[in-house]
Amino acid sequence: MPRRADSTALADEGTVRWKAPRWASPISLLICLLGMAVASYLTYAHYTDVRNLACSDNGVINCAKVTTSAQSRFLGMPVAVLGLAYFVGMAALSLPWAWRRQEPIVRWVRLAAAVSGVAMVLWLVYAEFFIIDAICLYCTIVHGLTLVLFLVIAAATVTGSVPAALADDYADYDDLDDDDDDDAAGNDEPRHADDPRLTKTD
Repeated sequence: MPRRADSTALADEGTVRWKAPRWASPISLLICLLGMAVASYLTYAHYTDVRNLACSDNGVINCAKVTTSAQSRFLGMPVAVLGLAYFVGMAALSLPWAWRRQEPIVRWVRLAAAVSGVAMVLWLVYAEFFIIDAICLYCTIVHGLTLVLFLVIAAATVTGSVPAALADDYADYDDLDDDDDDDAAGNDEPRHADDPRLTKTD
């Protein structure tokens, strides 16, 4: 029975089919689109005039102070542009075809990208509270979306993993299916008729 052997081998090796939850793609895509919208707004303000931001420019909430600070650039690139590029890339990894990919590398790259986004958020929040001494309202929205996106991707990656026990169940079901096929073919000979222990002796 080759099919049973194949199924058992898959169960032994733990190489079972991975399937993402149905909600993974639509929710992660929605978050990415919202992030792209806010990051685009911040990018537009960066290259035009930060006063275009509908935000307070004095006090603790001060978008202009944050978006024009030295920390508003990372490796020479505006953080707003990096944020926009990040959400565009994550949107590509959140498309249905990407969630359907069976290669583990796709899942790990998506999860690693989400973790890197959280790491960047932690640095920017630290900079706002302890270096710039001001908070950007729109930056905070981007930070929140990045954290939620990480939680969604992490949850989908974990819950989408198929337990190896399911492969055993499939193997048992496949074995029963083979028995039914033998019966349908008119093969009524007992499966263990050649077992010497079952041979009647006088």
